[in-house]
Amino acid sequence: MNQSPFHSAGAERNGAAGAPSRELVNILLVDDQPGKLLAHEAILSELGQRIIKARNGVEALEQLLRNDFAVILLDVNMPNMDGFETASLIRQRPRFEKTPIIFITGYNTTDLDRLKGYELGAVDYLFLPIVPQVLKAKVNVFVELARQTQIIKSQADDLAAHNHRQAEQLEVIQKLNVELQEANQELEAFSYSVSHDLRAPLRSLTGYVQVLLEDYGPRFDDEGRGHLLALDRAARRMDCLTRDLLAYGRIAREAVRLEPLRLEPIVEEILALNGANNAEITIQPGLSGVLAHRFLLEQTLSNLINNATKFVRRGVQPQVQIRTELRHGGHVRLWVEDNGIGIDPTYHRKIFSIFERVGDMQNYEGTGIGLAIVHRAVQRMGGSCGVESSPGQGSRFWVDLTPANVSETLAAPVAAA
Repeated sequence: MNQSPFHSAGAERNGAAGAPSRELVNILLVDDQPGKLLAHEAILSELGQRIIKARNGVEALEQLLRNDFAVILLDVNMPNMDGFETASLIRQRPRFEKTPIIFITGYNTTDLDRLKGYELGAVDYLFLPIVPQVLKAKVNVFVELARQTQIIKSQADDLAAHNHRQAEQLEVIQKLNVELQEANQELEAFSYSVSHDLRAPLRSLTGYVQVLLEDYGPRFDDEGRGHLLALDRAARRMDCLTRDLLAYGRIAREAVRLEPLRLEPIVEEILALNGANNAEITIQPGLSGVLAHRFLLEQTLSNLINNATKFVRRGVQPQVQIRTELRHGGHVRLWVEDNGIGIDPTYHRKIFSIFERVGDMQNYEGTGIGLAIVHRAVQRMGGSCGVESSPGQGSRFWVDLTPANVSETLAAPVAAA
């Protein structure tokens, strides 16, 4: 196996243990005179590189089969195969077409000889006696060039490996996207099945219960009527749970495109459709507009208002206030405040998780999905939400969204963040 022009220093490694290893550059000296080889080696050893010696052209070619070199110093006048013949054979190998060759000669060369050398790829000529400083300077140029070439090659290899890893990751992502699309299609099919195949029988069940109570009620004793009412409540709760799960699934899949929306007409529409549960609801005049997705915003407001009117002590009229304020940081904070039973601060984060219910669950109906819908919907609109509450003190739910028109909201009073 051919070796790189760089070799690990091994025992020649400088520095303390654990320091980065130094890669050595190969330099080939070719000369038939041992004394000249030793002299040139002594001069170039100061460069701290790996020096390999060959006594003739044949040995030089053998070394080239085993190693790559940053530079070759080649004696012109050698028996059997001179430097020009050796250089010609070196250049015939594509791997060494660009390897720098410096000819060394002890005789005056003619212009034709020099031209021949340059045609064979020589980069320079040096004449004996060699000036050590000149030899070191010329060789060091090619040593540094080899280093830079190796660095570039290493970076190119790293980049190629990085690109290959990215291509593999992209392929995995594309595969996962296809699987995700298939899963979404299956989920949509499941949602359709739930909404039509499950909710329809539930509505039929509640309908038959009502018929039994209205037409055959007198024939049942108190226990029988109690069972029918329990069945009706269970069916209605299951219908509500199914409806909320469908809403939560739709929020997760809904394509979100924000647009400027006015809050007042949306709140009024929700109250008109859902009623107010005999609550006294106060809407602050001139609610700030927000950038939001209409369906997600409707789901958020509907669940917050529904909770505010539902979780109130028996015999207490629900009182709900809906208002907005501009907060430091430029976002609009929407408040839905009530006089309900309140929430222990320990559970303020927990209540926004799906199926999480706290407090008196027997006296207050709920699926544990409403606030999870709020959290997910607000999150998808790029906002945040939270609650300020304590037991018996009511609750103040807040939602932070981007204002619809910053220039309009800048004139509004700014509350402390």
